[in-house]
Amino acid sequence: MTTKQNWIEKKERGSSWTMRFMVWLCQAKYRWLATGLLYPIVAYFMITAGSGRKASKRFFINARGSFTWRDHYQQLLCFANSLLDRVSILLGGGDDFDVYSVGREGLLEARERKQGLILLGAHLGNFEACKLLVKDRANLDVHIVAYFGGSQKVRKQLDAIDPDMVDNFIDPTSPDAVLKMRDVVDSGGILAILGDRIGLGENTLQVEFMGEQVYLPAGPYFLASILKCPVYCFFGLRTGSWRYHTYNIKLAEKVVLNRKQRKEDATVYAQAFADILAEKAREYPHNWFNFFDFWEATGESNQ
Repeated sequence: MTTKQNWIEKKERGSSWTMRFMVWLCQAKYRWLATGLLYPIVAYFMITAGSGRKASKRFFINARGSFTWRDHYQQLLCFANSLLDRVSILLGGGDDFDVYSVGREGLLEARERKQGLILLGAHLGNFEACKLLVKDRANLDVHIVAYFGGSQKVRKQLDAIDPDMVDNFIDPTSPDAVLKMRDVVDSGGILAILGDRIGLGENTLQVEFMGEQVYLPAGPYFLASILKCPVYCFFGLRTGSWRYHTYNIKLAEKVVLNRKQRKEDATVYAQAFADILAEKAREYPHNWFNFFDFWEATGESNQ
């Protein structure tokens, strides 16, 4: 099985009861207790997650040249805290966060022009939480395009906090997905898409990432060429309790793909994204939340 498929079929760890309990603690103003409970919970997951630890080791060696158990623990702890941050933001605590933003003016300018665009993110940092912070603080209409087949437990808990949030998600596998995405961009809204995970039956592009070959989805670049909208790289990195750094970096004002060499042209944009992602991943390694082998055997890409 290739990396393109195994993240979808990988079972989500953790019990629904535990997730509901942690959400309840946040709702009851006991975020401090939920944060404290993460330390033993994360330790348990670190000890029992053999495949995740193997993937983490490969990432840290590629990113920094070394790997320790402390690195893996801090990585898992950062991920767990980022989930609680999402809950806190959904409960109305967005103003409690200290957010240092780089490049946000590009989003504000697009809003003033009523120009729709694509935010291309990754499993680096808290993409969804920072999407909410951007919406609240910049009054931007942001819609996430994502397949949640492997994270239904977390998704259900978050949706239960704010049922209206469901309206801001677009399932790329739905028959009318492209029409919905076009409507968002045409109305001056923002499509937030993960550029490092490949969906079911999706076309792929082979690029270099940290010295090795990986496959990235071609869909975001094909979509941008159809919608004729700008594409920005967007990362929200957790730097401490209630603190984030967000980066909004323009990838292209317009994605232009020649019909006869569409994949080749798209690969140029995908490689630029991979280079930016690698730079930020090295800068914030504990925010790397791809807990499967990103560089695993690839096989033939989809045509």
